[in-house]
Amino acid sequence: MAAKARIWGKRFPVLRTKRLVLREVTLKDAPWYFEHFNRWEMVDGQGCPGPKDLSAARKELRMYFSDNFRKGTGIRWGITLRGSDELIGSAGVYKLVQKTRQAETGYDLDPEYWRRGIMTEAMTAIIDYVFDSLKVNRIEALISTRNKNSVRLARRLGFRKEGTLREHDFYNGKFGDDFLFALLRKDWGARSAPVKKV
Repeated sequence: MAAKARIWGKRFPVLRTKRLVLREVTLKDAPWYFEHFNRWEMVDGQGCPGPKDLSAARKELRMYFSDNFRKGTGIRWGITLRGSDELIGSAGVYKLVQKTRQAETGYDLDPEYWRRGIMTEAMTAIIDYVFDSLKVNRIEALISTRNKNSVRLARRLGFRKEGTLREHDFYNGKFGDDFLFALLRKDWGARSAPVKKV
């Protein structure tokens, strides 16, 4: 999808939930990105090493956050607690294809905030936005078979496992399998209160 065909405006859509503010991630957040994506839990869960230095972190941040939004191929939000601008994770969609109205999703969260319903709350807001505002019909999630927490989250959100992609990733010198989960707009329904967009 070309930038001129982008289905959102130039202003980044901030989402607010009961406990969270989902905001734009910018280059000033590069130190957070470097530290966050070099945590063992992030590296292991995503099956790839973090950036080598701050310069590499800036490059990756541009590619996965800023460029996706600018080109209209995805939106990834930074997750903060209400009353704080400090990032504790990120989540969003990428590989957005307007013609077929589908996208892939990804998410990550500082382990300090695991098991508090934070990512469920953030992803509920994001899914509402993606289905309602972007008119996406299908959201896919590719999850390593090792990543039990992510599998539980996908199921909690209503994603259905559609299959296993054998030896789909390569991590620590070994091939590994990924599960393919998907969520359809018709299956989402009215699962949550409306999300305030600003």
